[in-house]
Amino acid sequence: MTTVRTCPACSDRAAAGDVFCEGCGRPLPEREGGAPAERPDNVPTAPQQSMSGATRGPVGGGDAGGGARPGLVPADGGPTAPQVSLNGATRDPAPGTAPAADAPPAGGGRPRGGGPAAAPGRHEADSFTTQPIRRDSLRPLSAAAPPVPAAAPAPAAAPPVPAPDWPPPAVGSSPVQPANPEMCAWCPGRVGDGYCEKCGFLQPTGRDHVEVRTDAAAGVSDRGLRHRRNEDAMAIRVVAADDPRAPGTVCAVVCDGVSSSPRSDEASRVTAETGATVLAEQIRRGADPREATAAAMTRAAEAVAGIAESLDSAPACTFVSAVVDPAAGTVTVGWVGDSRAYWLSGGPRSSASALLTRDDSWSEAMVQMGALSREEAMRSANAHALIAWMGADSGEIDAHISTVTPTGPGTVLLCSDGLWNYYPEAQSLTDAVPGAGARPHEAARTYISLALRAGGKDNITAVLIPVPTEQGGPRAEQD
Repeated sequence: MTTVRTCPACSDRAAAGDVFCEGCGRPLPEREGGAPAERPDNVPTAPQQSMSGATRGPVGGGDAGGGARPGLVPADGGPTAPQVSLNGATRDPAPGTAPAADAPPAGGGRPRGGGPAAAPGRHEADSFTTQPIRRDSLRPLSAAAPPVPAAAPAPAAAPPVPAPDWPPPAVGSSPVQPANPEMCAWCPGRVGDGYCEKCGFLQPTGRDHVEVRTDAAAGVSDRGLRHRRNEDAMAIRVVAADDPRAPGTVCAVVCDGVSSSPRSDEASRVTAETGATVLAEQIRRGADPREATAAAMTRAAEAVAGIAESLDSAPACTFVSAVVDPAAGTVTVGWVGDSRAYWLSGGPRSSASALLTRDDSWSEAMVQMGALSREEAMRSANAHALIAWMGADSGEIDAHISTVTPTGPGTVLLCSDGLWNYYPEAQSLTDAVPGAGARPHEAARTYISLALRAGGKDNITAVLIPVPTEQGGPRAEQD
């Protein structure tokens, strides 16, 4: 029987005869009991005298590093990867065989989250870096410095510039928004055109924490604890109470920027604002909520596609919207991607809490096809890979629209996966913040706090719309 060992540095599996770990390149320890591990014939059994104490570096070169290995994330495919093709989809490997950490989603879908870039010509970044990096500020590793002519006179020494105090003082409610906009918030560099000239990071903005409050709905968005920028966006529009066609109707949109695409924060902002504005315009003109949702999604998709510089550099985001008609007691939701809409029950006489959307993700597709159980799908490295999104490179998208007529009062919750990753079940969201509809602004703040307390590994957005209707009915039509 083959003995399997585990590398103490990175926990990768190693066979009995391995001398070095294939994952991190470090020497493996001797077997338990003091017996030396078996060594292949082409590896000396003792180091040469001049090499004593030397260790093998990581595969591919670079610093081995002694820090904790970052958690496995889907490999970062090209930002314009096509949607995942489900043709010929198969089950995962046999039980007990973990999927490869660097395996891309089946068919090449967009990875959900950051990670080292795998596309040719893209610079590698920290696994947790999910903000755009200015490419012209980073020199490719193979680029050599231009030669200096031998006869060129030495340049005159520039007068020393006193180093500014760093980190810069914060202003306002955001602890990372510097008082001096010319100074980088992340390193002692200077900022030009919104980017740091030293580290290349895009600078924080007032979107790091945003709160929106109206008489009929409220929302809070926060960048979380691990991301350097908030790539989520939200927008709320309320039709006036004296409107002749749709008095008091609430229109809301939440978008989550796809971190592997460029300018994902801009993509989510443009899409959310366009979607909510068109929704409200259509409703004021007397359009049916389903027709209004279809028009809003079409216009939002056109808007985000319009900001792409090329198909090779296409900003992208998810989309979820809600139209709450207080007169009819209906809730119409539309979505593309994995941002979600929930119905949170307002009491025992109301409709039970329920998820109103179905994710456009690899894991959900595997579950719907019966290829994997939900637990197996969510354990995969490709669990959050998107199979549909809004962007110039999305191809033909399958926009979903659903209308429900809940019984009794409750609350509609629109949120990004920064919240539902911690509270995926509708009932758990209801139990976490009882009576959310009575105090929507306070409830939205509480949801953000709960997600931050649970780890805050992603941007977090929650929009709550109370539905104080007594009308009711069964779940209605769905596209």
